Amino acid sequence: MTFLKAHGTGAAPLPDHWLAAGSRLVAPGRTGFPRRPRMQPGDRLVLYASGWKCIFGIAEVVGEPVVDEAAPVRWPWTVAVELLVVVPVLSNAPPVEAIGVAPRSMSQQSHIRLEPRHLELALEALAGVGR
Repeated sequence: MTFLKAHGTGAAPLPDHWLAAGSRLVAPGRTGFPRRPRMQPGDRLVLYASGWKCIFGIAEVVGEPVVDEAAPVRWPWTVAVELLVVVPVLSNAPPVEAIGVAPRSMSQQSHIRLEPRHLELALEALAGVGR
């Protein structure tokens, strides 16, 4: 399955140079959820920067959901991820509309399920950043 996974919030967005600033997506390679997510190893995450309203990468889920004692209280459930494709500077990332998803779809949600075509559109949009 494929999911659109939010990072940051409208009130506290990720920094433009999110990768250089450090991220739990890189070390320890995890992303958080307020409740137990229904995902499993092999699922793909299209990474969405709240506030920026853009997609900035693709990750693969590589572990089962677990409660992480080191995680922020608001995001106790985590899954291990491996980053596959990223845009290191958010101001260069394509808008979420490029994959046919409206930003309002992510309002008050940590993630939503996508159709396989959305993953293909995300790969095309992210590849277009380097052209």
